[in-house]
Amino acid sequence: MIEPTCIHPHRAARMTRRAFWRRYGRLEHERLEFKSSALRLHESVVAMAMSSGGVVLVGVADDRRLVGCAHDQETLDRIAHVAHETQVELAVRPLLVARVPLIAVVVPPVAGRIVTTPDGRILRRLGSFNQPLRGDAVSRFVGARLAAAFSSPADRPRG
Repeated sequence: MIEPTCIHPHRAARMTRRAFWRRYGRLEHERLEFKSSALRLHESVVAMAMSSGGVVLVGVADDRRLVGCAHDQETLDRIAHVAHETQVELAVRPLLVARVPLIAVVVPPVAGRIVTTPDGRILRRLGSFNQPLRGDAVSRFVGARLAAAFSSPADRPRG
């Protein structure tokens, strides 16, 4: 879980715009999403955790403008709330790109359990979209996750 501490701007990784775009790429995909603010991260976190993990860049608009995201307690609290609600261990990395503060929220892949949105939806990341599972896809997905969770001897229930 995220430690409830303040993000200090002087600890932010500094980089040029060019270095930033080289590192992360300009196109959203299964493992990268742009968010202009930290207000609605739940769906992205759930979808990435149920897929192969990824990074949500907060402070980057969908049109790839660097709009910025404050490195402050309010932002960190919003991210911590999402981590608590989803029970996903998120890593928060403050960035300073050409003097524009951004935050990289690193989402690990989660195996062995199901992660849902607060309203109970299971989402998967398909390309640059967070897609809900519906109907038979839910049972196949849950069955595959349970089978994978108990496939190694260390993960099998003892009794």
